[in-house]
Amino acid sequence: MIITIIARFIAALNANRRPGEVAAGIAMGVVLALIPAGNLLWVALLIVSALLRLNLGIEIVTMLVLSPLAPLTDPLLHRIGFAVLTNPNLQSFFASMYRLPLMPFTRFNNTVVLGGLLAGLALWLPVFFLGRILVGVYRTKIHPAIANSKIVKAFEKIPIVSKIAGLVRKFSRVYGAVA
Repeated sequence: MIITIIARFIAALNANRRPGEVAAGIAMGVVLALIPAGNLLWVALLIVSALLRLNLGIEIVTMLVLSPLAPLTDPLLHRIGFAVLTNPNLQSFFASMYRLPLMPFTRFNNTVVLGGLLAGLALWLPVFFLGRILVGVYRTKIHPAIANSKIVKAFEKIPIVSKIAGLVRKFSRVYGAVA
C-alpha cells in the first residue's frame, strides 16, 4: 500500500501533466492541512478538490505531510479567526450563517477553522506559483541529476526499491511521464 502511494507520487511529479495541476494539488493540500479535519467544511473542500483539475495524489501527500505540522500554526490561526469572528461589522452575517441548515457542521464559528480557511485561501496563490516553479525546476534539473547518479543506480538494486521503480514505471505509463 505505502509502496504504491510512493510510486504514484513519484510518477505524478514526473508526469507530462501540466505543472499547474501539480501546483494546484500542492496549494489545495496546504489549505486542507491548515483546516482542522472532522468538519463539513473540510469534507466539502476535499470533495470540491476531487472535482477540480488538479493532482489529487499530490494534494493528499501534501496534506498528509503538512497536517502534523499544522498545530504549530494554531495560535496564529486562532488570532486570525478570532479577529474576523469578533468583528462587529460581521457579527450579524455570522449569526445568519449559523442559522442556515448544515452550516453549524462546518464549524466556521471555530476560530482555528475559520483562521485556517482564511490563511489557506491567502496562501493558495503564492503556494500555487511557487509550486509551478518548483515542479519545473524538479523536472528539468533535479530529476535528471538524481536519476543518473551512481547512488540511485546502486540503490535501485535493492529489491524493495526495484519494486517501487517498477511501479513508478507502470504509473508513469498511465500518467504519461516524461522519463
